[in-house]
Amino acid sequence: MKVLLFGFGLIGKERYKALIDLGICMPEDIDIVDINKGIKLDSTPQFDSELFNLENINFLEEGSIKQSYDLLLISTPHLEALDILDKYNHLSRNILIEKPMGLNINDAERIKLLEDRDKKIYVGFNYRFFPPIQELKKDIFNNSFGELINVSFTIGLGHQPGADKNWRLNLSQIPYGSLIDPGIHILDLINYLLDGLNNVNGISSKKFWKKGYYEDLTIIGETSSDVNVAARISNVMWRSTFQIQVLGTEGYGIIEGRGRSYGPQKYIKGERWGWTKSQSQRESEKIVISSNCEDSFKDEIRDICLTNSGTAARAVDGYKAMNLLDIIDKSLSQ
Repeated sequence: MKVLLFGFGLIGKERYKALIDLGICMPEDIDIVDINKGIKLDSTPQFDSELFNLENINFLEEGSIKQSYDLLLISTPHLEALDILDKYNHLSRNILIEKPMGLNINDAERIKLLEDRDKKIYVGFNYRFFPPIQELKKDIFNNSFGELINVSFTIGLGHQPGADKNWRLNLSQIPYGSLIDPGIHILDLINYLLDGLNNVNGISSKKFWKKGYYEDLTIIGETSSDVNVAARISNVMWRSTFQIQVLGTEGYGIIEGRGRSYGPQKYIKGERWGWTKSQSQRESEKIVISSNCEDSFKDEIRDICLTNSGTAARAVDGYKAMNLLDIIDKSLSQ
């Protein structure tokens, strides 16, 4: 498989490694375009492998790009990704663009229209491939909790000193602040696990970074099946946090942790009144799975290139996430 990869930072390297580890490509099959190829960025993962020796990587200038590829990967900052997609989407019938799919609902609509019978567009929502989230989805589908009452989501990070000068907090890159990054992951999971959100309301704060965008948000709504949903999203949460809590008439499920360097992600289940069968409610709970989530990027590439299970997000999913973002933004602006 011949692949064109734009961006060789943290996520670009993950995609590159996944393609080779899965046997989809040899290094010489992957052309890479990255204007920062000679810069060692703090965010770059330090893989202990000759695989990432820059002398062994096939970097191209834009003028040397071939006429067609089996897969186009766009792993650049958000704003650059749009320009690259516009300019090079004709080079492949299979495209993966990292989340979010555009910077607003109009971008998302335009990208969605690029997909047709001959072209597949995927969106990099790797949280779908976290093993605890996969198990939770199965339990929701199988009504393991009984009738759902409430589902709550929390995602928060605090960046680091001086982060306000980094592209990740630049207004042009994240015009909706934490709602789009990291919040777009939560919006996708609301759609993936619960199939959307209605009657949205929320409150927000913009007190710390002072860039004019949302920093800390609390959102409430309900699904079409009358399940209450709450989401807390923040880029001023000094203790990195990820949590999903599902409450049903028969029991509950809790996912905590983000995996990788943040520590393992655990999925715990408990029954209603489980304490009657044990010494305490907490002791009655069961750990379904604990994972470091190290393989989520690889599993996403596997699904796109090999197994085609339908888990990987497509353009319609990217659009749904941005549409929910637009609905939330309008509710906060009222």
